[in-house]
Amino acid sequence: MQVRMTLFYSYNLRLPSFLSFLMTSMLLLSVPDKSFAQCPYNIDFEDGTFTGWTCWTGHVQYVGGLNKISLTAQPGPVPNRHEMMSTIPGNGLDPYGLFSKNCPNGSLHSIKLGNNSGGAEAEGVSYTFTIPPGQDQFSLIYHYAVVFQDPGHLANQQPRMEIEIMNLTDNTLLSCSSFDFIASSGLPGFFLSQFPGGPTPVWCKDWSANSINLDGNAGKTIRLFFKTADCTFSAHFGYAYLDVNSECSSNFVGATFCPDDSAINVTAPYGYESYTWYDSIFNQVLGTQQVLHISPPPPSGTTVKVVLSPYSGYGCMDTLTARLLDTLHVHANAGPDTSVCKNTPVQLGVTPDPSFIYSWSPATGLSDPNIANPIATDTVSTTYILTVMHNGGGCTTLDTVNVNIITYDSSMTITGPVSQCASSGQPVILTVHTADSIQWYRNGIAIPGANQVQYTVTQSGDYSATLFSIAGCSFNTPVQHIDIFPSPVAGFSINNNTQCLNGNQFIFTNNSVPRGGLVLYNWDLGDGSTFTTRDVTHAYTQVGNYAVKMIITGPGGCMDSISQNVLVNPSPTAKFSVNTAKQCFANNQFVFTNASTVSSGSLTYNWDMGDGTILTTSNVTYHYLLPGPYTVKLTITANGTICTDTSSFNVLVYPGPAAGFSINQANQCFPGHQFNFTNTSSILSGTMSFLWNLGDGTILSDTNIIHSYAKPGSYQVKLLVSSVGGCSDSTLNTVNVYPMPSANFTVQPVCTNLPVPLRNNTVNNTSSTVNYFWDFGNGQTMTGHTPVYRYPAPGNYTITLSVNTVQCPLPLNTQKQDVVVDIPIPGITYPIKDAVFNFPEQLQARTIGSNIAWFPGTSLDNRNSYSPVFKGLNPQLYTIEMRTANGCLTIDTQMVKTHKKIAIYVPTVFTPRGSTGLNDYLRPLLMGFDHVNYFRVYNRWGKLLYEMKNDRPGWDGKINNVLQEMQAVVWMIEAVDVDGITHHEQGTTILMQ
Repeated sequence: MQVRMTLFYSYNLRLPSFLSFLMTSMLLLSVPDKSFAQCPYNIDFEDGTFTGWTCWTGHVQYVGGLNKISLTAQPGPVPNRHEMMSTIPGNGLDPYGLFSKNCPNGSLHSIKLGNNSGGAEAEGVSYTFTIPPGQDQFSLIYHYAVVFQDPGHLANQQPRMEIEIMNLTDNTLLSCSSFDFIASSGLPGFFLSQFPGGPTPVWCKDWSANSINLDGNAGKTIRLFFKTADCTFSAHFGYAYLDVNSECSSNFVGATFCPDDSAINVTAPYGYESYTWYDSIFNQVLGTQQVLHISPPPPSGTTVKVVLSPYSGYGCMDTLTARLLDTLHVHANAGPDTSVCKNTPVQLGVTPDPSFIYSWSPATGLSDPNIANPIATDTVSTTYILTVMHNGGGCTTLDTVNVNIITYDSSMTITGPVSQCASSGQPVILTVHTADSIQWYRNGIAIPGANQVQYTVTQSGDYSATLFSIAGCSFNTPVQHIDIFPSPVAGFSINNNTQCLNGNQFIFTNNSVPRGGLVLYNWDLGDGSTFTTRDVTHAYTQVGNYAVKMIITGPGGCMDSISQNVLVNPSPTAKFSVNTAKQCFANNQFVFTNASTVSSGSLTYNWDMGDGTILTTSNVTYHYLLPGPYTVKLTITANGTICTDTSSFNVLVYPGPAAGFSINQANQCFPGHQFNFTNTSSILSGTMSFLWNLGDGTILSDTNIIHSYAKPGSYQVKLLVSSVGGCSDSTLNTVNVYPMPSANFTVQPVCTNLPVPLRNNTVNNTSSTVNYFWDFGNGQTMTGHTPVYRYPAPGNYTITLSVNTVQCPLPLNTQKQDVVVDIPIPGITYPIKDAVFNFPEQLQARTIGSNIAWFPGTSLDNRNSYSPVFKGLNPQLYTIEMRTANGCLTIDTQMVKTHKKIAIYVPTVFTPRGSTGLNDYLRPLLMGFDHVNYFRVYNRWGKLLYEMKNDRPGWDGKINNVLQEMQAVVWMIEAVDVDGITHHEQGTTILMQ
């Protein structure tokens, strides 16, 4: 990656006392008289190769519940698995994420790792280098983008990217900069592709950045290792794009500005999740974007700081410092004048500076007139003017560049006939225009010594020349064929130029001159057939227009040829099919589908339907008016010629029956019903057979039917009538047997004087109204669907429900259910409870019923708990309502009195993941406090390990989900008590495992 150099030196900050042990040094952007870290060769891919990098290939497996990537080093990049990306001319957009394949950080080269073909493949690239001794400030920024298919496998089976940064000297992993990406992981910055190319979702992450802080590692060996892998089932892919900055330091743009700028934009390194800009003493937040806009510019020498936050859990937080100086001088550089061939792309200008604004004139022929280094593709010589200014509006400057287009006239002139016999004595001279150098060719082969403007042809062949310029441009003339030989006259006649394919025979009679002597004949009949006889008789096997060519070769090799066209018309094949060859007369419809074919051209049709009807459509749908046998004949003609064909087919129309029957009464009640079905079917001629389906599984073949059904319901009665030839007809009628409804209800236990929770589940499966009769087992009766009744006394009762319908009043259908009626438990008053101001005090109610509510809910953590926790300042009288499942309500009371006490307790030892589970978190125990402003935990070097703004949940001893080793930590707390007084406390606690 080529970017403008940015220089850094160490700088100690004076911070407030409670932060002074957290920060000891930062990187500060400075003027060019300071030293900077020297990057290893080609770590940024900027020579356009993988020099210095080791390429790896292998596979991925799911072993023992883990994802295992196995890689083997390769001698160089493997095609389609290690691909170099070049900004010029550019590799376009990723087909899934539609972001640029080229890193947008201004570099010329980046790489693609992996592909979209699946196969359980894995790839990697690694770079190993040693930080120079004494170089204690050393950092890298790398950029990445990823594309994953998401088949929904287990996490350790998904496509992935792994980033591994190792300190090989100490054999330690830099965990802050090393992490995995997997498909569907829900990481910030991922988005779902709108063009997945199939049913499997594809997740993409656009170009993002991460920094690697290697400060304090002078003289140590570091390895960068980037890996990609498909899913372990081999069907789904994962790949990534990668680039590394050209400088081993973070980068600011805009830290220097022009004295006449109206505003400045200071740009932090690209690709972090968030940016927070501060003044020099962290007293004021200046901005929260990657670019800090300041208008008007501040005094020269002003210092600003920016905190860089990568995506959560996927990178290291870093803080950089920039000193703003008005020492910038802008020099427009349009690049050197150049001469190129026509339509040859050439790059103008130089590598862009993100803080400059570029404009080229004219814009014609440029890939983009508003960038520093556009591509010019010109057809004529052009002078371009480049205008450059700082993005703050100052330091405007100009430069020009000339692009000269080299052109040659590549035409060729011919003197003399290009086809002649050698004895003619007329030379053939080929001439081209003057060039820096010339080379003549015969049949594509260079002619030795033929380097002049003219060339005299002495033999037959294909001739051309190439004109060369000193700049390397080449221009090819057209190819010219030259024949020099004797000239016979070719000719032949044909018996009939146009024939049909079936039985065709073409007779070709040769009448060339000369007729004898050493004469050779070569016939090409246009279908791949060749002959050397004087005359030819030939039959073609396929339809077509054939160019018949005869070449005669006379003495001395002089030749002549003649061509004539013959036409072989297609012979059609008549064929058709019918939907059903034998049909019944009723609603008969014969569909004749034409399947006739001809190799080319069109067909005309003539249908003879066998009953005197003639039709001319391609397909025919026909209804015969009388039963009987018919012969259908189709005659086709191809292309209006005499080529025809005929096909015939026999069809038969049977007479058919008409089904029908009547019913004595279609709707009857279930008790004592009887249905009489009387057959009324008919047929024009012949006999009929009958098949009855009565809708209840009964099948009968009698003419008339008497039937009773075994249960109520609605039944479809079907009569199927059949006759000779398989003709049949059917008819349907529906009969109804009215059912009796079945009494059904449920009842729940209830308290005295409360409505009995009845639920009437009786289903009215008739078209009539249902009547309901209720007996509550204590001499009380009621009617209606769901009556409301209250028992005045407890006890066990039997409720009876009887139902009938207006349509079928007898017999009654009855159901009985038992119900239990309870009375409520009397309420009591609990002993007074004493509690400390704002300190948790657990209360306890009697366990009655399954539902409880405390009134009011003031100062309680859960008003619906039997043992809520009280935490408040004021005394409170509570009313406790407890309700049983049958609705009986009991009301108790509880008085809570409060007392004042102010105290902060923090344990001196805590044991994360302890066996008792009682001391797993480091947190304060507060008595008489209103709220906590902060509770912080630091290690012995002053690094902040944990912070919260409450007294819960506390620190679990982990950082990045990794349990820390045994150590002494420092805690600090700021809290406000119930009187509004702010308390500050600090101390130490031992983390013990």
